[in-house]
Amino acid sequence: MGSIILTGIRHGKHKFSLDYPIVDGQEICMAHCECGYEVEIPNFQSYAASRYLQMKWEKHIGTWQGGK
Repeated sequence: MGSIILTGIRHGKHKFSLDYPIVDGQEICMAHCECGYEVEIPNFQSYAASRYLQMKWEKHIGTWQGGK
């Protein structure tokens, strides 16, 4: 299966890492921040997942300029 590769996603005390646990027989993608924040990245095998991860990161560190 595919996965997202992170490169240099850090801001002050915030740094994301990803892991891919198996939950109920399905592989999922979880983003974890050093500060304790975590979020599941749905459909992590598609291009949209990297955009979703970027949006979650920007919202988390307070730099989100998008709509929702």
